[in-house]
Amino acid sequence: MRISNNLFFQRSVSAMTEQQSQLNRTNIQLASGKKMLTASDDPVSAAKILGLNKAIATVSQYQDNINRAETRLEHEETVVSSVVNLLQRANELAIQGNNDTLTPTDKQAIGVEVNQLLTELMGLANTKDPDGEYIFSGFQTNTKPFNQASAGTFSYAGDLGQRNLQISAGREIADGDNGFDMFVDVNTGPHASVTGSTATNLAATGAGDISINGFSIGALPAAADADARATQIMEAINLISDDTNVTATLATSSTVTLTSSVGDITVNSIAGTGLTTSITAAPQAAVTSSAATSFGAIADGELTINSVSLGAIPAAADADARALQIYNAVNAVSGVTNVTATMPTSDTVTLTSSRGWVDVAATSMADTGLTTAVTSATGKRSIFETLYQLGDALNNDQPIDRYINDIQSAMEHVATQQTKIGTRLNALSQQSEANAGIKLSYETQLSTEQDLDYLEAIGRFNQQMLSLQAAQQAYAKMQNMSLFNYIR
Repeated sequence: MRISNNLFFQRSVSAMTEQQSQLNRTNIQLASGKKMLTASDDPVSAAKILGLNKAIATVSQYQDNINRAETRLEHEETVVSSVVNLLQRANELAIQGNNDTLTPTDKQAIGVEVNQLLTELMGLANTKDPDGEYIFSGFQTNTKPFNQASAGTFSYAGDLGQRNLQISAGREIADGDNGFDMFVDVNTGPHASVTGSTATNLAATGAGDISINGFSIGALPAAADADARATQIMEAINLISDDTNVTATLATSSTVTLTSSVGDITVNSIAGTGLTTSITAAPQAAVTSSAATSFGAIADGELTINSVSLGAIPAAADADARALQIYNAVNAVSGVTNVTATMPTSDTVTLTSSRGWVDVAATSMADTGLTTAVTSATGKRSIFETLYQLGDALNNDQPIDRYINDIQSAMEHVATQQTKIGTRLNALSQQSEANAGIKLSYETQLSTEQDLDYLEAIGRFNQQMLSLQAAQQAYAKMQNMSLFNYIR
């Protein structure tokens, strides 16, 4: 085959150009560190790289969310820890002020510190995070959550929202708590109070004629007037207050106020003493059923107390048998429902709750004789109101024993919220470690797909360079191979 000079030059130049292109590509790979320069180099690998980059970016966003949530929760935890310390001091002051040997001036001095604690608590509740957002406003992060409208009146301007941040593909976590849950929706301690009317029976009474929560206050001599009778009753009740958990004060010179720290006051008394027979205050609730009128079998789930099933109950012969069945079933689950049962008569049952509510649901109420639902007052009060009322009672030399229970209840409430914050911080830390492992796995796969093998590339570069140089040298020699070079 005859190869013309033109064909020789074209093929030689084309071959060297291709070698230069390959050498240039290898040079770009070495400079970028990527083995694939365009998607057309390897479409399958390019799609996989795109997916891995997206996955890594998503995990990175999860990690950013975790960092933001940790910062906010750590700030909240510091604030809540300060609130717990503040309430501990308030509890100390309440116990210190609950002392009859203190003068009104002494109690006022304690009240001044309680008021200072209230001011400090308002400041803590209105704390902002490092981004300038209020911690306890719910979704209304730019709204100051708590304000004191007037003496003893406090308002919450936030909402009940709780902002969640996504920290993994299927997991979200709250980055804070709203102020209503933290400071407002707080159980008060058990408490009951009742003020009697003016006594009309001033004759001597015998031991057992007057009893408080089942304890006799003893015999009382005849009284000269209603004022003297009220003083006799107050002093007698206070002598046995360790047994009854009931204390007495004079509401007026002729009337007595009874106060209980355990939630109920039951008075049995002869007529005319001015005492109210019985009172039960929140958070207790009680209901007495009527006798059942039908006695069919009750299946599991057909009768519930506070949403807890009492289980299956067989058919009963009569109202007495049915009352006993319900009595036993209610008490079997009282540890879960906080409701206990007693039998005031052979065919009726009284349900009592220590948590303020008794909610009964049944397919057939006639089979149970129970009332559908009884709910007492909420027994809730904001911590601000509790501190204000404590300080006010101290400043006015009034009884404060009830506020000891209230502050202790508030301490338990805030401590529970503090535990929840710590739990969330632990969850964030664990999820951060998991995300870091996932991200490392993605990055390893990405490196395998796109990162250049420098050892192989450098060897290839040297080989391509050598080939190009050889081709160039051969071309230079071959282009001089012509007969005309020998014709002189």
